[in-house]
Amino acid sequence: MTDTDLSQGGSVAPEPFDPGDRWVPVDRRWLGLDRRTIAPALVVLALALLMGSVLPLINEAVPYDDKVVAGDVVEVRGGVTFVPAAGWGITDGVRAGHRPVSGEYPDSATVVDGDVSFTIRAAPFEGDAAALLEQIRTTTSELKGSAGYHFTGEPTDITTASGARGVASRFQGNRSDGTIAAFVFDGLGVEVVAYGPPDVTDNPAAEVAAMVSSIEHANGGNS
Repeated sequence: MTDTDLSQGGSVAPEPFDPGDRWVPVDRRWLGLDRRTIAPALVVLALALLMGSVLPLINEAVPYDDKVVAGDVVEVRGGVTFVPAAGWGITDGVRAGHRPVSGEYPDSATVVDGDVSFTIRAAPFEGDAAALLEQIRTTTSELKGSAGYHFTGEPTDITTASGARGVASRFQGNRSDGTIAAFVFDGLGVEVVAYGPPDVTDNPAAEVAAMVSSIEHANGGNS
């Protein structure tokens, strides 16, 4: 259109409204939201609630029922075994002779008695038991979970019933006290962490010491 057309009273037709792909018609909206997105959003919210709140509560409410009986032996990777205390519950790991379908024993095992926990882990390690103990002291998550923990005294040498030599150290925290120990068998590091509340009524020290003493390696080697 030219300037002449405008001077003669002409007008420009408005361009048609283009709402774009994100515009939602009024009949498909609820409280300003696209009705099609409400159901999927509720599903996601329900799953988040289930995973974050409901399942942990159920897990805490259901007691463990895999209790240790006399003669049980638990095995972790590399042929490392220990004899758990009778009456404790196995919350992680498998018994020796019950090799998983994968063909490999797990890296760790945990047994518990109330609020007291005993965990053993095995992984390749280059160094001696003293070096492994120092690594455990600075990196183990269980210790970090014990607010204000500190080690009491110097590490001490320990020897298992089978003659394997290692080192151990005690620690104390605001919420738990415990012991950590380390062994190295032919390049395989074994760490032990046992802890529980400082005011536990039945002192498990003797049972923990017996479990540490029962640790063995299939090849009997010790660096």
